[in-house]
Amino acid sequence: MYKFMLKFVKEKLELTGGEEWNFGKFPFRKRSEHIWRVFLWAKRLIAEINQINKEAVLVAAIFHDVGYGIDGDNDNHAENSAQICHDYLIENGFGVEFVDFVTYLIRNHSKKELMSIENTPKELILLMEADLLDETGALSIVWDCMMEGSEQIQSFAKTYEHIKKYSFKNMEINPMVTPKAKALWEAKQKLMIEFIRHLSFDLGID
Repeated sequence: MYKFMLKFVKEKLELTGGEEWNFGKFPFRKRSEHIWRVFLWAKRLIAEINQINKEAVLVAAIFHDVGYGIDGDNDNHAENSAQICHDYLIENGFGVEFVDFVTYLIRNHSKKELMSIENTPKELILLMEADLLDETGALSIVWDCMMEGSEQIQSFAKTYEHIKKYSFKNMEINPMVTPKAKALWEAKQKLMIEFIRHLSFDLGID
């Protein structure tokens, strides 16, 4: 089931131009790949959690960004994604209650402030955690290096400063809520600290 959904989402993004929508200087990024990784993060996070709607989390992860590129509207991508998901699920025989919950998750996945509110559904928190865990840590370092590699002026020192400004700074605060997500973020923080320490030593900086 999930394989067919992922295929549908990838084809939809390619059709609307959403696959590379607003990436600008990042031609190496593909939105369908981000979606696939968020799906994987969601699977990891829900594995040991009971009494939640796991299927809703996974389906929402697959559809959460499919609305990019629709009418060139980036700001309403969550709403557009929810509508596309709604139509797909209804056409494929899913129940109204399930469809309403999944589309609720998608509509609110960008509202990260909800992570700190007590009565936020755990499914929404897990979806947002999965979204945030992607393109952080090691993958973020690679992103920074690839971006710097596309610049006309390049140097190890310049790339080091870029990593400190973006990947390293973005990891300073742990926004995770669930224990497993917190531990995963902490592991990424440790990796980032060690990488910066080794790179600065290799370059004779600081």
